[in-house]
Amino acid sequence: MTASRPTESTAPEPGRPADPASVSPFKPEGVEFRPVSPKLITARLTVNLGFDVVVIIVFLVLGAMHSHWWFLGAGATTATTLWEAWLIPRQVRAMGYALGEDHLLWRKGIMFRHLSVVPYGRMQFVDTSQGPLARHLGIAEVKLHTASASTDATINGLPVAEAEHLRQLLSERGEERMSGL
Repeated sequence: MTASRPTESTAPEPGRPADPASVSPFKPEGVEFRPVSPKLITARLTVNLGFDVVVIIVFLVLGAMHSHWWFLGAGATTATTLWEAWLIPRQVRAMGYALGEDHLLWRKGIMFRHLSVVPYGRMQFVDTSQGPLARHLGIAEVKLHTASASTDATINGLPVAEAEHLRQLLSERGEERMSGL
């Protein structure tokens, strides 16, 4: 008969994740982030690509008039344009918000990720805004203002109805939490 060893439990302790390496502060357990509208990609690409086209034209005109080095500026701007066309859709897909019981979570970023947690009781006011391009695309942004400017959050690229609903909901939750202070 061989001596049996007690087996080690591989189950995590209650309330603790199984693998600490798989824990990410940017994907809290049990939190479902709502994405922003893909129309935000169109809005950002329109603005960036419009600016890039103007810069390329300036380089081409200056190069034709003064030097044969114009292609370096135009080439660099074209490379930047291609990079933006690749990066902006990824950035927008990384954005999302979640409504917790006591706070709003807002995440963004790919390489430099950022997660903001704004307690409802700290919000001073919430507003919705929309420029001409956003109006054409049917999107808006919701801005949360707190006593500390570093904790303000702007959730861009929400469908207009969702932005208005979120503004009303955040205002109500903020008023509820403030009344307890």
